Amino acid sequence: MEKPFLIKNSMAVIFGTLMVLASELLRTPAILFPEILALLTGMWVMPGMPWRVDRRHLPVLMTICAVWGVILSRWSPLPTAMTVGVAFLGAALLLMAVRSTLLPVLSACILPVLLGEQSWIYPLAVLVMTVLLVLGQILLERLGFRNPQNVQRWNWNGREEIFRWPVAISTIMALVAVGVTMGMPCVAAPPLAVLLSELSFKESPAAPHSLRIWIVTVCCAVAGAFARWLLCIRLGLPLTVAALVVSTMAMAIFHLLRRPFPPSAALALLPLLLPEQLIPTYPLQVLIGTTVCLVVATCIRWSSEEAFAAHPTH
Repeated sequence: MEKPFLIKNSMAVIFGTLMVLASELLRTPAILFPEILALLTGMWVMPGMPWRVDRRHLPVLMTICAVWGVILSRWSPLPTAMTVGVAFLGAALLLMAVRSTLLPVLSACILPVLLGEQSWIYPLAVLVMTVLLVLGQILLERLGFRNPQNVQRWNWNGREEIFRWPVAISTIMALVAVGVTMGMPCVAAPPLAVLLSELSFKESPAAPHSLRIWIVTVCCAVAGAFARWLLCIRLGLPLTVAALVVSTMAMAIFHLLRRPFPPSAALALLPLLLPEQLIPTYPLQVLIGTTVCLVVATCIRWSSEEAFAAHPTH
């Protein structure tokens, strides 16, 4: 393996593990934010960052959405599914307003709603960790382990977005409603909103690899659930040990299957936050949710392509 590859992956694993260690030492679960492993994958591990965003704005956008999620978790009078839809809509409007494709903001605002997180420590932790990620990315560039970031704005097409977002939001709301009713909330795990939004984009570079992404995502979910069950539930080891193992396994899965995908990394780490009774069925829940999201994303792309072919933009 090449030295830059080992260094970048090792740094990502260490950062994710330290996050969980801080959460355990301070006895503050709000610090444990699974989407950080997704951001590490996109900002440190992958050759180029997959999101169109100025890194100076990344901590701000992530924190705004984390605050939005806590506000809704604390004070929304709506049912969970509708509250998730409001969270999703707010994040989507923010992305379009600033012309960014930083889709992990979706997970940042949905997570507190779905898990009932109401602590203001959560957005503070998101701010601190994303600032550290930006500094780490700058360091990797200066050491020559990453190419300098080429910032591009997202010139979104109104006709496409006015169709894509409502379908994506409705799908996640339906998954939340069904999942909560059946006691399987992880069929709508927050990173799946990111996966659906990424793969439904007509110009998504990941879309042609949907089958491999499905395999990677399910493997990461299995790895996360197995590590939590074996190391923490059966052997009684700290979550930090499981975080080290899970982060390493996620990076290994990405390398072996040659398809790093940030939402899959977040789904690997998510079991560390879940109640113990959800762990045995977690891989099945993610498999169902991922399958639904991939099918819907494919239908959105095909519909968009047909619409543009019939009514091309001049």
